[in-house]
Amino acid sequence: MPTEVKGGIALRKALKKFTPDLAKETQKEMGNLLKPITSKARGFIPSSAPLSGWGKEGNWGVRGYSSSEIKRGIGYKTTPSKPNKKGFRSLAQINNKSAAGQIYEWAGRVHPNGREQAKRRDVNIPGMNSVYSTSTGKNYGKSNNPEAGSIFVQAIDATGQIKNAYSRTGGQAGRASRMMKGRAIYRAWAEDQGKTNAAIIKAIEASRDKFNKAVGYN
Repeated sequence: MPTEVKGGIALRKALKKFTPDLAKETQKEMGNLLKPITSKARGFIPSSAPLSGWGKEGNWGVRGYSSSEIKRGIGYKTTPSKPNKKGFRSLAQINNKSAAGQIYEWAGRVHPNGREQAKRRDVNIPGMNSVYSTSTGKNYGKSNNPEAGSIFVQAIDATGQIKNAYSRTGGQAGRASRMMKGRAIYRAWAEDQGKTNAAIIKAIEASRDKFNKAVGYN
């Protein structure tokens, strides 16, 4: 689970400005901590497409399934992210740049039985009769098969179940986040049981102490 570190961004900026060698050392240490999670996540990617049609070249465009491309897309960053809607920034993160990898990671997270398919209706045009999918928004699929979403999610589930990497801290209230659920990166993070998260926080705190000592601040 992500942990809030107050002053983390300010510390990173100070390290880079006043003790660049320590800044590089800190980033390297964080990278070494994230590598095993990244490697484990890559190991959860199936060697072939869960559905044969997904793996056929040209069928899905940039979202087409390629095990090697998905694995290459899984990587880590040890530089701060851009602020999210709540103003929070990640000091380190693991992500997947592959569109197909993101589909594999998250398919069924919001809709366990797949997205509902767009409604269809007959359109009468003089001299011909045709059928087309109505424009019902991005939350609807466009397949002619009303069960397409369910079939897709079931096929992916057969290769790897979605795992929840979210864990509550003592006394925490509210609904558990579904943003920490996935089949590869989040599964690897869940199985790590917070060890890497704790190690990264420890590394940041150690850098803070080294920085304070280097600049003579106590």
